[in-house]
Amino acid sequence: MSCCECADQGSILYSILNRGARCPQGLAETAAAHQLCPCASKRKLVALRAPRLVFKAASEVLVKTFRFVKNVPCFRGLPAKDQLRLVRNSWAPLLVLGMVQDSVDFDTVETQQPSLLHTILTHSRERQQWIQDPGVPVNDAEGIKRFLVRCRGLRISVKEYAFLKGAILFTPEVTELECRDYIQALHREAERALYEHVRAVHRGRAGRFGRLRAVLDALRSMDPDAVAGLFFRPVTGTRSIDEHVLGMFYERQNPK
Repeated sequence: MSCCECADQGSILYSILNRGARCPQGLAETAAAHQLCPCASKRKLVALRAPRLVFKAASEVLVKTFRFVKNVPCFRGLPAKDQLRLVRNSWAPLLVLGMVQDSVDFDTVETQQPSLLHTILTHSRERQQWIQDPGVPVNDAEGIKRFLVRCRGLRISVKEYAFLKGAILFTPEVTELECRDYIQALHREAERALYEHVRAVHRGRAGRFGRLRAVLDALRSMDPDAVAGLFFRPVTGTRSIDEHVLGMFYERQNPK
């Protein structure tokens, strides 16, 4: 099932295959309508303007974040399997939060996404290269960029960053945790510590804790595939993102 009515009413490819090589006026009208389709913005893809520079900066942020995580006594006391499950679940929001803290920014450019007809009829190397690194939806990239700007406006303190990282890391909803109840308690403790800190330091600014909670909600909604596709996959290519992330967690490699 297509994402919108305009695709159901007739596509360029459907018209060509069913009407032959002629290009009737209706076909041109269908193409014009397809360009005006609101789904077009969802299909628009972007990529980093300087992928290797941003890849190196993002990798350094993640290595630094993992060092912080491994120095948390409560995390070190968890079973190894629980540690890995938590890292796999939280690396993307931890990375984005670390990019805020370390003032890492990025610019994007629109990728040249081939049309459906071009994709089907073309078997060139350009097509294969595009398939391997197509970019990410523009809405995902712009959402991350807006998040960075919004968080920097909050002037989050070092302690607040630490509590936010703890609340993200210790997520009890992760499947197959051996110490779920303990991790649930750690999650609550991180949020309680954040609340107590805000209440003590920011007296008279009752809305600050709510804004920091909104930061947590936004981080939890981050799409790991979009984060990986934007910051890592342009350089790692077909290599497993999980392998790349765990390599940094164990510091088996240096960011290139």
